[in-house]
Amino acid sequence: MLTYAAEISYDGGAFFGFQRQKGLPTVQEALENALSRLEGGKRVSMAAAGRTDTGVHARRQVISFSMTKEWQAERLRLALQGNLPSDVAVVRVARAPEGFHARFSARWREYIYFTWQAPYCYPQLRHYVWWRAKSWDEERVKEACALLLGRHNFAAFCEASECPQDATRTLHIVKFRRRGALCWLRFRGDAFLTHMVRIIAGTVDLLGNGKISLEAFERLLLGGSRLEAGPTAPPQGLFLWRVGYCPSPWDM
Repeated sequence: MLTYAAEISYDGGAFFGFQRQKGLPTVQEALENALSRLEGGKRVSMAAAGRTDTGVHARRQVISFSMTKEWQAERLRLALQGNLPSDVAVVRVARAPEGFHARFSARWREYIYFTWQAPYCYPQLRHYVWWRAKSWDEERVKEACALLLGRHNFAAFCEASECPQDATRTLHIVKFRRRGALCWLRFRGDAFLTHMVRIIAGTVDLLGNGKISLEAFERLLLGGSRLEAGPTAPPQGLFLWRVGYCPSPWDM
């Protein structure tokens, strides 16, 4: 069996999340069905760098899988693309070293959460941003980003029913950017908890609108509870942006 890695982009609005669910269209189902057709009907299983929720998008999700036949990378990319729905694109494919695993070999994952901050929102954008009619206080939000950097207990920013005993995670990059009404929060970390980015975005929305203090936000990183944090921001603003590997299968 030969191991391959692929970068996949998809519109999450077309699926009930990444992971297979009985009777519902998911990204994993679409990918595994396509790969199985290329293997002559033999079931092909794959691993992914992360499992996105219903409505969450991916710019460069990474998957790994094994095939019995040796494929030239671009030919496999084209063959896989030809068996996928239009809401999924195959960005690139590479032969991966033995033992490569899309999830366990990843060094970091990067997510971006987009908001549109204006009294109106273009209809063409509404499926890819969280529309906020009022602009955030940029300085307060940047101060919150600085507080989020490093290793913290993120239990307050995790879905309560899915929170592990050890909720400590490390964020290497946290930044806020604005281009007119389009704003985004960028997060790079070693791993993420369930709904972590969306709950952070929902809490930052409260902070940016003056509904909670910076001191209250900081206390959430000291073992606060989910009930003390803000709401879970809607899924359509969230993108799995990219995943880092060292060595990278794309450079081999």
